[in-house]
Amino acid sequence: MAIRPHDVVDLYLAPVALAVDARIEELSHLDKDQLEHKVAFQSDSRDYTPQLREEALIETITSLIDCHGWELSWDPRGLRLTHDAHTFVLGIPAVFVEYLGNTPQA
Repeated sequence: MAIRPHDVVDLYLAPVALAVDARIEELSHLDKDQLEHKVAFQSDSRDYTPQLREEALIETITSLIDCHGWELSWDPRGLRLTHDAHTFVLGIPAVFVEYLGNTPQA
């Protein structure tokens, strides 16, 4: 039996997921240095720790996207979108893994 949407936020799942996936696809065409520059420019934050890099990359991915209550976080399998009990993971490209694992030396 299919689970029906419970509220308006549930109805926004498809447009939010499609927008986030399109942004991931767009950013996947950058090399590591280009991605690092794009994240620094769009997030306007430092990237000295893995947590700061994770937050900055999510901010870059969601830039100009209205997530309508869906929250994004990192998962070992990729980028997790969550709203209440609903959750799923979008895969991420290798350049994201390379960027997230490359913390600069202070």
